[in-house]
Amino acid sequence: MRFFINRKFSYLIIIHFLALSSWGQDPSNMPQRQLQAELTKLLDSGNYADAMPFFDELKIRGQDDPDINYENIVIGSPMVFPSGYMQMYAKTMDSSYISKAAEFCGSFVAKYSGHADAIKLLQMQDTFLRMDQKWNEAVQVIEKLLDPTQAFREKIEEGKRSDMLNLYLGRAQCYHTLQNWVKGEVAFRELLTISDEARDEDKAAYAISCLTEMFVVTKRVDEVFPLLPRLSAETPARYDMRLNVNLMQGGDQLKEKGRFVEASLLYALTMTAEEVKNYYTDRIARISAEKSRLSSFLKNPNLPKRRLSILRDKDNALTMKLTTAKSHLAIAEKTASFTTNLRWSKASNFQDTKRFWESFWGFYWLYKEDPDNELAEDFIYAAFASANTVKFAEKSFELGEQYLANKNWLKYGSDVTNIMANAYRLEAEKQAAIAEGLQTALSTLDKEKAARAKQSSEEQYQRFFELCDRFLEKDPGNKYAVNFVNMMGSVYFKQRKFDQLLEKFAGYVAGVPEANKGYINNQSFAEGPAMPSALYLSGISLLSTGKFEEAKPLLAPIVGVYVEGLPLADGTLSNMSQYEEVVDE
Repeated sequence: MRFFINRKFSYLIIIHFLALSSWGQDPSNMPQRQLQAELTKLLDSGNYADAMPFFDELKIRGQDDPDINYENIVIGSPMVFPSGYMQMYAKTMDSSYISKAAEFCGSFVAKYSGHADAIKLLQMQDTFLRMDQKWNEAVQVIEKLLDPTQAFREKIEEGKRSDMLNLYLGRAQCYHTLQNWVKGEVAFRELLTISDEARDEDKAAYAISCLTEMFVVTKRVDEVFPLLPRLSAETPARYDMRLNVNLMQGGDQLKEKGRFVEASLLYALTMTAEEVKNYYTDRIARISAEKSRLSSFLKNPNLPKRRLSILRDKDNALTMKLTTAKSHLAIAEKTASFTTNLRWSKASNFQDTKRFWESFWGFYWLYKEDPDNELAEDFIYAAFASANTVKFAEKSFELGEQYLANKNWLKYGSDVTNIMANAYRLEAEKQAAIAEGLQTALSTLDKEKAARAKQSSEEQYQRFFELCDRFLEKDPGNKYAVNFVNMMGSVYFKQRKFDQLLEKFAGYVAGVPEANKGYINNQSFAEGPAMPSALYLSGISLLSTGKFEEAKPLLAPIVGVYVEGLPLADGTLSNMSQYEEVVDE
């Protein structure tokens, strides 16, 4: 089958393919007239990035063609080149284009310092160098522009105030990053003054953050306090990683000097690394979305030149903000988390300022939210001790039992066991008193309450003795051994259970002493600090049951010494209630 195509249609197809081939054509393959025409179109549309290869080709051709004066082309449109490089950077995020833009600006102004665009190019060079984090080079450019002895400053002051403000901001940023506090202090204060005059809160906040860090680093922390009210605003400067690390360090400096209330102010203002990350992650997303919307407008071929120029300047500004935000995020991600240290400092500082409830909850949640932390033992002990300080019995028992259940925790084991045993003893006595007070109750509710109190008292006593026995079996030579012996003695005496005391302490079984039983017959215990107390309590128990002769061998070794403040010179206890009061204390 044959196909027939009319001439008109075939002509259109040929034109179409020719057009396609010209659109994708390399500038090096274009005739001079076509190259210039295509370049003009790109420049008119503001597409400087795609125009750069055409300029490169003109430069090459100008070396052999005297009719092409490439130098005059550059002099005639110098702003095109850095703008083109920045458009290429915005498309590719290849930082080498930033370096090329900065290099072009510097070399052009060095050759043509009197050019009408020289000041603008120097300002652009400063921006590019800061984007490329070449702070020393950038600040040299800024100082040149701000030098009152040169003509640059006078011309800048004749223009927009924002240009001058941006230079002060750039200079402060450079000295801040370089930690050059000598020159930086002047730069920070001048930025704050000019920002306040311009009512630019963001730049003023940055100046304050720089001054705050400088005062902390140079140990002039007292000068921070007048600035603190202005650090509370939601600005990018508020989330500077270095600022927040230094706020915490400033709090530590004050805490070491005993200035706990002032330290709490700096701790309260400190943002964690996680908060900084979240802020800049969100900021990057917002700026990227705004750049995307702006890119859609820039694709409109019918935009007026003035409007196009404004939008491109805004796009460049957004690119700068995006680069800065990414830099801050990178720093935050590289910074080791100091959240735990900050929370610990806050909680301990609350303790120092006698804000005990806030201290307790600080330590409590520090442990609960990070129980696997390598410092978890310190966290739970601090929370446990704080719970006892505020007399929060429920949490005290909860934390104490959790500590004792972990066999790997040994650092505070003696303290915790001692406190827990005493707490169980006191709670058991409290419940026993409730049960005793309701013995004659007639109502069913009171009888049930008495039964519950009695059962609770028995359970508390059981746990009390478990802790005491376990501790004395494991570490009879510990200084706390005396406490455990005296606490058990107090309970036995109050309950008049002398037989149980004698069995536990002296090894009496059914009234007969056995040499292999009882604490006083244990060699390790006998060499420890609790031996006198055990002998004394055993001897007094025998006296209380009328076994005077059997009591003598136990009391003889300790005649003339003191046990917990009780005189034993005459070998008798003059007042039994006196003993119980001393043990309770």
